[in-house]
This record gives sequence, structure tokens and C-alpha cells, in this order.
Amino acid sequence: MYASYSPAPRTNTWQPAGGEGYWPTGLLEAFTLQMASHGHSVSSSMMMGDRRYALEQLVHAHSLADDYLHDLAMSLFRHFERQQSGLRTLS
Repeated sequence: MYASYSPAPRTNTWQPAGGEGYWPTGLLEAFTLQMASHGHSVSSSMMMGDRRYALEQLVHAHSLADDYLHDLAMSLFRHFERQQSGLRTLS
């Protein structure tokens, strides 16, 4: 009587080519933990799926007095720039 409905899987238009992933996993984990040490909760899922959210978190990290966090944010931003420009990620 009722046809079964299975929606097509959602694809994220921000996913970089080559299957390299949005962010280097270890770097993203270090960033989220360091932000947490300052009392700021950062969603890894949102970092991977929402470009604007991710960039806002990187900018927010620069407003905190933490040199290590600044370095992490800059590394993530450089990775983001390479992904957006189509340049290969450095190993």
C-alpha cells in the first residue's frame, strides 16, 4: 500500500577532493582540546561540516592568549586554504 521511502544520502559540498578529509585528524583533536582548556566547546562535526563555523572557531582561537592555540589555528587555516585552492596538502 505505502511505498517505502529512503532519502538519498546527503552530500556535503565542502568535502575536499581526493578523500584527504576536512582537517588533519590529530590537529583538529588538539585544537578542540586546547579550546576546551579555555572553556570553549568546539564541535568536531561542525568543524567538518560547516565552513563558516570552522572559520569562526579559528578566528576565536586567535582572540585567546595562548601561543600554542594560535599555532594550531594557523596550521588548520593553512590546511583550509590549501584545500580551498586545490593545492596538495603537505605531509
